[in-house]
Amino acid sequence: MSRVPTDRSPCFRLSHSIGPCNDHLPDDGRGRVIADEPTSPLLLATGATGLVMSHVVREWLAANPAGRATAVDLTPPDAVVQAFWSPVADRIAFHAGDVTDVALWQHLAADAAEVTHVVHGAAVTSINRLTRGPDGQADPAGALPALEANIMGTAGLLAWAAERTRLRRLVYVSSGSVYRGAGPDPLPEEGYVEPTGLYPISKHAGELLTAQMAAQFGLPAVSVRLSGVYGPLDRETTTRAVTPVVFKLLRGAMDRQTLRLAGLDAVGDYIHAGDVGRAIAALLACHEIRHPVYNVAYGEAVTLRDLAALVQDLVPGAEWTEAAADGADVALDPTLRSGRWGAYDISRIRRDAGWAPRPLSDALADYRDWLAQHPY
Repeated sequence: MSRVPTDRSPCFRLSHSIGPCNDHLPDDGRGRVIADEPTSPLLLATGATGLVMSHVVREWLAANPAGRATAVDLTPPDAVVQAFWSPVADRIAFHAGDVTDVALWQHLAADAAEVTHVVHGAAVTSINRLTRGPDGQADPAGALPALEANIMGTAGLLAWAAERTRLRRLVYVSSGSVYRGAGPDPLPEEGYVEPTGLYPISKHAGELLTAQMAAQFGLPAVSVRLSGVYGPLDRETTTRAVTPVVFKLLRGAMDRQTLRLAGLDAVGDYIHAGDVGRAIAALLACHEIRHPVYNVAYGEAVTLRDLAALVQDLVPGAEWTEAAADGADVALDPTLRSGRWGAYDISRIRRDAGWAPRPLSDALADYRDWLAQHPY
């Protein structure tokens, strides 16, 4: 992406607005100038019913009233996802399919020529649990389908996208897990990538494929690395195994449980999924991208102690007590304080896309209000 000059003014100037600047015209990634904006943009979103991508679909459609979205995932949206999408549901077409299946892309061929934006979020995060057999013994071969989805699924999507003549922007959704376990505070995008573990390695492979397709074939693509995401629809699924810290704190408080917490000085960079959706929508709208990778995060490390205190402010009567790790409802490691575990530097996306996350207390209040009406 060296063709983009570094001294151009930002595409966005307001932290919560989404709208490209009009001081220059985009090309289609192949050197051909596109003189006008599409009147009916079409987003293709993979992994669309997951935590992050559900928000991407909703936020992008909210920012593009004339837009439509093709949502792709292994399983259809459940009732909670449908409720979340309800404000924009009439502009979403869902397709069940596996990104490693050639038949999926053939099935989507009818709309293929109309696709203007792509966000690739389909991935299997729960690879480690796939490497254990029923008897608990190591089963390395169990990881192969997940690695195929994360790496070859990405390669297939990129090759398909490279043939879309109306494509304006593609965003590959990566993870902060590609970073090493130690580094400066906050952690920049360059200089500290050292993935360990099958999932981080597969995500970094996707980043490298995205960058290579951009350099070799002119694909207008960029990657984003996410910190710890929470918010409406945060739950464990067949492809996602996580410890939803913020969900446990809020749900426990709202259910009047006295939560047992271990590792109160442990830190995390927690970002609301809605803010992630707006960040990706902002990058999709940019005519020019200066860098191949952007951190999307809150930008500050917050201790478990401070997070629990914020929850107490938001949920009157919330209580918690310190406990040993083996008997805790939420247990974090207080020795993991920097690198992938600490704060991420978001100055790059602030500058280039004009995006910024909302205050943490506001984001937590939004999630609390959602959980008051929904199970997750």
